[in-house]
Amino acid sequence: MIYSPLIAKRNKQCKKIQTNHLIVLCEIGENYKSFCDDLEKLIKSISHRDLVSKVYQVIQGKLSIGSNKYNEFVEKHKHTIEIMNKYSCLMNLTVLSYDAKGKRRENLAEDYFYQYIQEHNEDIEKIKALALKIKALGFNEINFGEKLDFTEVEYELDTVFESDFAFLENMEVIPTYLNSPIKYRTNGSCYCLILNFNGYGSNKEVSKYDRNIELNSLIFDPNKLPNEITIESTIGIIQELAKKKKVEHEDIQASVDLSITTSDLVDYFERLKNVSERIDKIKDNPKLKNLLNQMQNLLTQLQLFGVNFENQIIDSHAEITDETMKREKKLYLDRRYWSNIDLD
Repeated sequence: MIYSPLIAKRNKQCKKIQTNHLIVLCEIGENYKSFCDDLEKLIKSISHRDLVSKVYQVIQGKLSIGSNKYNEFVEKHKHTIEIMNKYSCLMNLTVLSYDAKGKRRENLAEDYFYQYIQEHNEDIEKIKALALKIKALGFNEINFGEKLDFTEVEYELDTVFESDFAFLENMEVIPTYLNSPIKYRTNGSCYCLILNFNGYGSNKEVSKYDRNIELNSLIFDPNKLPNEITIESTIGIIQELAKKKKVEHEDIQASVDLSITTSDLVDYFERLKNVSERIDKIKDNPKLKNLLNQMQNLLTQLQLFGVNFENQIIDSHAEITDETMKREKKLYLDRRYWSNIDLD
């Protein structure tokens, strides 16, 4: 995956939670802490008795015991348990959250997000609405880091081969020499979706699997997210943005082609001079020297013409800079170099 290293780096800044778990925390609210406190009292053990599994079985109706304390716990937290069951979170929030002695495991994501929700209690409905939208889009897990800055990265979309790509708010395409891959950035986004597409032509589709969502806020309008994850609502939007940069793309291509071709002519001219100087019968020929001088003057004028043309391109487009042209010429030469290497 193209973005695997990027995801790995960002994950170090993130807290990760199952989308269903975040929805549950929003619906349960303050009752979550009461549930956890009462459960911990119920399953505390000086030996490895794993009482949390016993309570889980009682809740599920798979174990019937006469002890009132278990039944009272189930009755008291009936609503909380119903919500956990509704979103298939009961095992994760009970059995998998405690050790055999009934001690709550450390650094649980649910504890972090519960605290976050309590600190933003006035926005709890916004958080819930966002989580529900994320779930509807097919993201089972959320990566959240308030310090994530999605503007720092240059993203790519290669529609020739099956690959992953990023989708964000406020995207803008970066003008380049090549049509593909499309390079783009965001000038500000609350989210970054890492998606994967497969298939070819009209059969191309965004995969329902391996979807990754990163957020730097849990309190933003869910309408900022796409309403569906399709080729048209993701790749199609990026391609439309690229079409708007057609003039910039063509100007970069023209300037780079002229510059590289002129540079090639200069190189060939230097080779011609070196060859002529090694041939004793012609190296001092006045006519040849005159021709070479004329060629030298013409090449100098041609180089100057190319520089002026490049400056016109730079002055005509705010997004094209001197650095842009240097980068695109270097990339052109790199591609040419590697295409001439026989790897066999």
